Amino acid sequence: MTIRRQLLIYLLGGMFVATLIATLATYIEVRNETNDLFDYQLQQIADALPNEIPIGLNLPVGKVEHEEIEVQVWSADGRLVFTSGPMADMPRFKGYGLRSISYNGKGWRIFSEGNANRFIQISQPHAARNGLAAGMALRTLTPFMILIPILALLIWLVVGRGLAPIHLLAHEVSQRSPDALDPLPDHAYPPELQPILRELNTLLDRLARAFATQRAFVADAAHELRTPLAALKLQLQLVEREHNRVEIEAGFRKLHERLNRATHLVQQLLTLARQEHHATRPQHKPIDLQELAISTVSDHAPQAENKGVDLGVMPFAGAAPRILGDESSLRIMLGNLIDNATRYTQAGGRVDVSIGLGEDGGALLCVADNGPGIPEEDRERVFDRFYRREGTGQSGSGLGLFIARTIADQHEARIALGRAGERGLSVTVHFKPAPSAATASGNGAGALRAILRPSA
Repeated sequence: MTIRRQLLIYLLGGMFVATLIATLATYIEVRNETNDLFDYQLQQIADALPNEIPIGLNLPVGKVEHEEIEVQVWSADGRLVFTSGPMADMPRFKGYGLRSISYNGKGWRIFSEGNANRFIQISQPHAARNGLAAGMALRTLTPFMILIPILALLIWLVVGRGLAPIHLLAHEVSQRSPDALDPLPDHAYPPELQPILRELNTLLDRLARAFATQRAFVADAAHELRTPLAALKLQLQLVEREHNRVEIEAGFRKLHERLNRATHLVQQLLTLARQEHHATRPQHKPIDLQELAISTVSDHAPQAENKGVDLGVMPFAGAAPRILGDESSLRIMLGNLIDNATRYTQAGGRVDVSIGLGEDGGALLCVADNGPGIPEEDRERVFDRFYRREGTGQSGSGLGLFIARTIADQHEARIALGRAGERGLSVTVHFKPAPSAATASGNGAGALRAILRPSA
């Protein structure tokens, strides 16, 4: 149902109900007034009767049709000496003054008075009074019934004019192409539509940024995938040309290395696409940081052991902090930090994952290694997409730290690089304080470090 039709139905319906209520109130008020007036009339008729009424005298009483007044007079000995209408069989009712009775299924209003010589009874049916009151009330309703159609036409025209800006806005939106995401002009619309315009423009801005991010991602992904795929094809051609078994085996080793690099890059790209897609809809719930650290370190323990890197979780004294966040996203973030630290730390090196509390009470998650570290001038650039430092001797996608910062931003956390020891690197994620988050026991962290330390 259109807004115009709804307004027309509700406004006219409300007006009609109000008119009926006003008519009912008028009827009740008129009936009360007519009752008082007719009661007074009955008393006046009684007072106007002559003292002596001969039997058979016809007085002009109650001749008005709508009044239907019946006058009866009895003598002192109880004989009916006068009646003004055909209700001669109406009995004499005891009592004096005004009262209401029911006779022959019909309501009557009666006034009685008497003296030593006679008894006067004047009667009038309630229907006559009510009919007069209803007629007067209906006559007051007539102007409203004439006015309602006129008001309906005016409401239809005025509401249509008032809704014109909505149709203009709908037309403006419908005429836009899918790639036209510039803000809608707000000067042509009334104040009532300004909140909708603001939200629409906000949505268009988010869509523009999302599309820009998507286009950048597709361009970067295409550029980054081109090199490893071309290298894979070239390496395969080289292997096909070799006839020496030793050279073939060496070629296959290089082929596996390049394939692993391409696989890692595709995995990182998929992870990045998933995180950017859910950037505005994180599913937050309480998470124990220590349990998260232990679980993630356990997943990466085989990689560290294979390279000869001592990977473990540092013990935390007391109850481990809890935060509100998305567990799968945080696991990806911590996994990328651990993977980077393990990848760039030399054999026999050490990678420590620790948790703690900042000065403001916020939780800290830190991954530190004793590898070559990152020069201070490059510590901001390493968070860029596909940025890889030269001379590290390690292959990578250049997306690990970018993904980690993206997830940290989703959780309103800060991620910072620093020096660990003399030349190592520490990556610290600082979460905002969560006063409502509960704490959990930190038992077992020290024992895990001993389990994951590689044997000498």
